[in-house]
Amino acid sequence: MPVLQDWVNFHFPCKLHIEVDCAAKAGHFIKHVGSRFLLLTTQREMQNPNELYTLKSSIERETEGLIIYDDIENVGTFKELDTAAHFARQSQVNCIIAYGSFESVNIAKVVSILASNDLFAEELVLQTKKPKRRPLPLIVIPTMPLMGIECAPFCTILDERENERKYFSSADLFPELIIADAKIGLHMTSSDIAKTGTSIMAAAIDTILSKYANEITNSSSLRAIELVSKNIINSIRDPKNIPAKNALYAASLLTGVSQSVSSLGLCFAISLATMSLTKLDIFQAMSILLPHIMEYNLTTSANKYVMIARALDEDTSDISVIEAAIKAVEGIRKIYIELKIPQRLSEYEVKKNELPKIASLAFSMSFLDCLPRELPKNEIETILVAAY
Repeated sequence: MPVLQDWVNFHFPCKLHIEVDCAAKAGHFIKHVGSRFLLLTTQREMQNPNELYTLKSSIERETEGLIIYDDIENVGTFKELDTAAHFARQSQVNCIIAYGSFESVNIAKVVSILASNDLFAEELVLQTKKPKRRPLPLIVIPTMPLMGIECAPFCTILDERENERKYFSSADLFPELIIADAKIGLHMTSSDIAKTGTSIMAAAIDTILSKYANEITNSSSLRAIELVSKNIINSIRDPKNIPAKNALYAASLLTGVSQSVSSLGLCFAISLATMSLTKLDIFQAMSILLPHIMEYNLTTSANKYVMIARALDEDTSDISVIEAAIKAVEGIRKIYIELKIPQRLSEYEVKKNELPKIASLAFSMSFLDCLPRELPKNEIETILVAAY
């Protein structure tokens, strides 16, 4: 669901810095964005505390100060976001920093807007009231690759009354700066790397299949797929392999660059619905669903699948377009088989009677207008049954 006019083929306003072991000098970069900072992180995502301490010390040396806000345990509700925004206003900070993974970044994006506007989180996310002032600048420091969400102009927030994720997109959600340091991600286990790496590929493929994709966004997404396919195995076999992990961080950023104009699609929609109604996290859901959604889109997006197959280093010479497209699905399957990555929802105790509810929720996602063809709700359920 693009946040810009449909005639805009490319626009990416964020500054990016990707460097291994840069926490000790991050304050030098950050001081150009603000002077008094509120760092938001959830208790569950306060990963690699030693690097966080190094980061904090660097920022305090270069600026007027840093406050760490970690009152939210895990998933931020509307009420908790309002409380965090009130704290930001009272603290008179002029910049928000997100430190953490999926939840921390979603929370910080919303708080950056709320802190400079007179409205509540529910009004913003449900779009019943529009912000009148620009958000506080946002800096994102991900503790793991986030399949592009670290630099994309959207967020998802839990509406606890309906127990479902609400999707909100706006050009105001573009961060000012993203700092990607693979050393901060050294806490990741082999399992974390497997689900994160495959979810990056899933997000990249979603953006390629979007009707808003173009040559520029496709180039970025295809390079992301190539980086993951060449580095995920080494990273999983040796979680301390920083160059391989740095390549995954780069792939995630490239996917986010594509999402600035293109859009996530079917895999992300079903994954959001799945994480709302089951115990799966977003990365597990994206990882499991990717092969099944690729099979569903095979015949309608064959030409794009040929590009994906080549990014996976599959040989597509002297074969038909459909045969080459099949190679893309086979290339993904080979990675899953080699890494023993689960490909069934039933392996995560998802109940079969939950599938219709997941399909209904996924069907309601507003950004599905990006799909190249209309998708009936019953076909989403068919995909889920195949993935079960």
